[in-house]
Amino acid sequence: MEIVTQSVGFEVDEEDEVREAGFSEGTDEPGFTLLIQQSDYESDEQDISLAFDTYYLVSGGRSHYGGLRRVERDTEMIRFLSTSQAATAPGISESLTVRFEAPTQSMEAYSSGLPGIRDWDRETERPILVGS
Repeated sequence: MEIVTQSVGFEVDEEDEVREAGFSEGTDEPGFTLLIQQSDYESDEQDISLAFDTYYLVSGGRSHYGGLRRVERDTEMIRFLSTSQAATAPGISESLTVRFEAPTQSMEAYSSGLPGIRDWDRETERPILVGS
């Protein structure tokens, strides 16, 4: 699956206690959207036992904890390679390429925020990160 995005960014949402890096196809009508989020609070024993102590993917109101195997990025695109289970739950493709037509400042925020989300908590769920 390949999409072109005009809206991309990173934010710390203090009200919902999450950090999120995300993008959507359009600016007026969002179309396809993918958020990669992490909680701002420490995982407790229940989170750990349920494997909820990692980032989560959100698209179309559905979500999945972890599951990215590899993230490849350069200045014009990012490619996510995920497990079949991670792709199925939020309804995305196992290979998702996103081409950016977004403002440079938004791209820089996204690119600087994503590694911190990826590296949060459960080490076995951290995807390989390739590129700048």
